[in-house]
Amino acid sequence: MAMNWAALDIDVSSDHEDLACWLLIKCGAAGCEVNALPDGERITIRATFDTETIADTVVDEIKSSLEEYELGESLRTLRFKNVEQQDWLAKFKEGFEPFRVGTKFLICPSWYLPGYKDDYPEELKRALPNREINKTYELDSDLLENRIAIFIEPGMAFGTGLHATTQFCLRAMESFLPKGKILDVGTGSGILAIAALKLNPTCQITAVDIDQVAVDFAQKDFELNGVDGRIELLQGSTDVVNSRRFDMLLSNLTCEDIIALLGDYNVMLKPGGYVLCAGILAEKLDRLEKELPRNHMRIVQSEQVGHWVGVVLEKL
Repeated sequence: MAMNWAALDIDVSSDHEDLACWLLIKCGAAGCEVNALPDGERITIRATFDTETIADTVVDEIKSSLEEYELGESLRTLRFKNVEQQDWLAKFKEGFEPFRVGTKFLICPSWYLPGYKDDYPEELKRALPNREINKTYELDSDLLENRIAIFIEPGMAFGTGLHATTQFCLRAMESFLPKGKILDVGTGSGILAIAALKLNPTCQITAVDIDQVAVDFAQKDFELNGVDGRIELLQGSTDVVNSRRFDMLLSNLTCEDIIALLGDYNVMLKPGGYVLCAGILAEKLDRLEKELPRNHMRIVQSEQVGHWVGVVLEKL
């Protein structure tokens, strides 16, 4: 029998879908399912957790995060549910198809990797009907068309490349080609570290994340993409590498986290180096801008998509 997973539902305005999903995943949700409500203006977001219960500390973190980002009204609709692992993974797989980012990348679910069906993880085998396991998935040659394919194992939705912040960093790499020594701070699924290495195989890349679960997922994705052993992967934050100097930092974090780490970035980044930053809410960008002069940095590129802003910082 499939294990029951814990889930919670909240109702929000459809305009806040991206922000609410991002917050829930940042608080530990494995992924989010979105369904429109009959009024056409609101949606229900179901956040699923890969545990049988949601810890009180996690619930408190979710409540605090929603209130901090002015979504506290949604807490009035908070409902707790149980879902079968089989149901959720099958829906995730059904909705995750290869897609292009920028002019160079194609993000693909792991089952499109040639020969992958012979080595499905056990949890995915339990989730899929036999006919799906035996089905062969092939990439459309027209879709690939001279792009770099990056294969991602399902399980961490924020790291699949679907989110606007991840896509900004991928596009920014096209303008600011990775070179030399690179640090991916808060690597998540490892997608940015993989992309940097595939763009420039001569790079020396270190990826760090404070969450051991994220480190484990990144390791799986490194193996899928044939870069295992070519990217140094460590649990921790900048503190585990703060004696080193880097040519580029990848920083897909919240605005608050980026500001908190600017001092470390200033010390670790070589003059003329770049920080690719995303995860910044538009209304909070001015907070980051105020901190840049004292950390000897300036914005050399920016892009806004919906609520989100991505910036490229240069060390002066």
